[in-house]
Amino acid sequence: MNTVRLIVMLAMSASLFAQGSTSVGREKAKIGIVPFDAVKITSQYSGAALPNNSNGGSSWNSSADSPFADPAAVTAFAEAATQRAIEAFVKTGRFTILDRTAMEKIMNEQNFQLTDNADPNSVSKIGELMGAQYLVSGQIQSVSTNPAFKSGTAEKVGYYGSVDMQVTILDVSTGQVMQSNHFKGATNEFLERYESTPERAVQVGLDQCADELKKWLRTAFPVEGTVYEILKKDKKGAVIVSITCGRDIGVRKDDRFRVYSVKEIPHPTEEGKTFFKTTDVGILVVKKVEADGVFSTCEVDRGGKNILEKMNAGEKLRVMSMKK
Repeated sequence: MNTVRLIVMLAMSASLFAQGSTSVGREKAKIGIVPFDAVKITSQYSGAALPNNSNGGSSWNSSADSPFADPAAVTAFAEAATQRAIEAFVKTGRFTILDRTAMEKIMNEQNFQLTDNADPNSVSKIGELMGAQYLVSGQIQSVSTNPAFKSGTAEKVGYYGSVDMQVTILDVSTGQVMQSNHFKGATNEFLERYESTPERAVQVGLDQCADELKKWLRTAFPVEGTVYEILKKDKKGAVIVSITCGRDIGVRKDDRFRVYSVKEIPHPTEEGKTFFKTTDVGILVVKKVEADGVFSTCEVDRGGKNILEKMNAGEKLRVMSMKK
């Protein structure tokens, strides 16, 4: 990386970050992911009393034709959901995931459970002890399987499955919910997508939830930076530009970025106060993520004329990743 680029990168790093975003010059956000809660599916699959077959005071009466005939399978499924969430966060390239063993030790020592009604002060305290900026919790809302039959017959050929889960991200600094979203994954009856066993059917559903989670994270934690320089222009405006968002913060080829300007202006009614007004300028598409890990080369999709004019006028243009 050349010296000029490094100096520019450091100079603008302090002004690029907004809550929940990832930007040049800032360490990756530290995330603590707590074990996912499967209480709802435990109650879904537990039933009438069975001799010598109980689970935490709840008797187990799930049929053999289900993914949770054995109560231990619920624990294993919740662990699988937690691991899928960890993988989704890791694959974005935007986070540092805290060690689960150390994290769970602190939670046990503090007798802390991360629930929907957890005290914000307790969340902040636990997060600080862990060194986390965000805590992630998940609850498996429901899991279901249904037999798949050969068309027009009673011959069973496999199983359809579905999984519903909720994932919540809490901001440790405030103890409040920053983001929350619901995910559903399922084999598809209409496309005759089925699996050989109930267990495989719900695993497919879980994998789909994880894929949706990964996509959502790129929106929940957008990447921010600036337009560094115009690399190519024509009579219509900027054609190719370089931005200060790269591989090190999870940028990939074909990612889309919104280009905008920010102007501080006087408050219209309160003397002595100002506010920031943002104006959309254009849209970029990443064509090459540079090897230095810091910069990306983008094609201007919209707003080439505006980008060129504002850059020529010395205005700093900011960029933020968009949902694909």
